[in-house]
Amino acid sequence: MPLSAVEVAVRALGVHAPHLRQEDVTLLGSGVDNTAFRCGDVVVRVASGRSTRQEAQLLAVLGSRVSIPVPAPLFTDEGLGVLAYPLLPGRALLGRTPPAGAARQLGAFLTELHSVDASMLASLVEEEPADPREWLEDLTGPEQLLARVRASVPAPGDRHVLAHADLGAEHLLEDGGALTGVLDWSDAAITDPAVDFARLYRDFGPRFLREVLDAYGLQPPDAAAMARIEFFARCAALEDLAFARASGRREYAAAVGTSTGWLFPGARLD
Repeated sequence: MPLSAVEVAVRALGVHAPHLRQEDVTLLGSGVDNTAFRCGDVVVRVASGRSTRQEAQLLAVLGSRVSIPVPAPLFTDEGLGVLAYPLLPGRALLGRTPPAGAARQLGAFLTELHSVDASMLASLVEEEPADPREWLEDLTGPEQLLARVRASVPAPGDRHVLAHADLGAEHLLEDGGALTGVLDWSDAAITDPAVDFARLYRDFGPRFLREVLDAYGLQPPDAAAMARIEFFARCAALEDLAFARASGRREYAAAVGTSTGWLFPGARLD
């Protein structure tokens, strides 16, 4: 019988951090690909079908190159699919208002991230074409929203950078009025930078996005890039809605309900 996620976490701790065996292992959160547990001041993240070794190597490269902290790996177990790192301070921003200055922080962070020489990381992350037509595959949701997405498919972009590729509110930590961490780099890819802006737009709205873009020191998005940002944001919202309905995670459904106002003006969630 396969081990449960918590059993995997406990087994990994027993092998790699036996000094923590007396600490309680408690659930921090779960998503489509990962389940995270806390043991003392250590986070143990159990992944499904992802290379934790490659992610740890990526994090080791990024730690000194970006201005918002990322997890600093303590150990990985490729066989168990486990990545462990010291707990970062703060709470996730899902369902919360970002602090003042967060948009500028993220604009600077994305300038740094997107400036990393992607060629030196080709062995650690995949290249994703981010073809908008492919994002329509298996996309589900209310028909009126799907119809809008299908009617607004932009052309693919031609600029690719190292991107987080899942830069949503659930992966951003805040403490004391500042962003204190960017979590879960398992989807990182060399891809269209619009993918990183899209989830910020989805979760925090058009004004926040404008502030991020104002602080972004690389190529300002043109009309075509803005069309891709909106398209990817709409797709990501529908993906979150499907996840919320499948998992019962009401906080995701509530967040999508809020973002519908700017992503699908005049529409209502059924």
